[in-house]
Amino acid sequence: MNTKRYDIDDADLHAWVDGRLDGQARAAVEAALAADPDLAARARAYIDQNHDIRALYDGIASEPLPDRLRPARIAAMQRRRRWLVPVAASILWLAVGLTGGWLAHDRLADFGVDGATRAMAAEAISAYRVYAVEKLHPVEVGVDDSDHLMKWLSRRVGYAMTAPDLSSLGFALVGGRLLPAVDGEAAAQLMYEDASGRRVTLYVSRNDSGQETAFHYQEAKGVGAFIWLEPDFGFAIAGDLPRQPLLEVSKIVYEAFEPTH
Repeated sequence: MNTKRYDIDDADLHAWVDGRLDGQARAAVEAALAADPDLAARARAYIDQNHDIRALYDGIASEPLPDRLRPARIAAMQRRRRWLVPVAASILWLAVGLTGGWLAHDRLADFGVDGATRAMAAEAISAYRVYAVEKLHPVEVGVDDSDHLMKWLSRRVGYAMTAPDLSSLGFALVGGRLLPAVDGEAAAQLMYEDASGRRVTLYVSRNDSGQETAFHYQEAKGVGAFIWLEPDFGFAIAGDLPRQPLLEVSKIVYEAFEPTH
């Protein structure tokens, strides 16, 4: 029986996974991995985690810099302070995810998610689970009366609602409905469906917390949601899609609303 103890902590293990150890330090970790199956399993989990993060974000890293992030554009929009927090946070999230792994994992696992974001996620996911399964009455007002739908929801929610175009991803607007939110406020839900019958929803409600966030991902009972908060309103994309397709939907919706915030 091997009774030798190895003083290997998480920092050593992450450094080994990321290829940042040489010589004796690397040899010490590898000896510990060979002797400790539990430690080896943790190392494999960290390696798999890094692969998943890179698979999710390598495509974003290779995209050209959008015009809105160019220095001249940012300087001209300084009065719109809302850009500073979500853009900086998103860039930091991406950079850490691509270069390291374990810090990005904390963010992907909802590190630092505040109560307002969790509440928004719970409301959006709950509304999706109730209405997305409906066959006859999935929406309150159908797409055939979309002009009335947008004016009605905009007036009740207090936000200039539009229906983002998701046709590039194969989704068409079904319609929408008014929903109750916290503190007696109103919320809006728009529902989309693709040719196979998969549905996603856009949920919009007031944000009285004063919080501004980048995208956060939450999941409950098989339904995922990407949520982001603006100074006065919060947005959530919910669906039972895999995470990456749901992120693509969220990016289009975010871009669709960006000029009006």
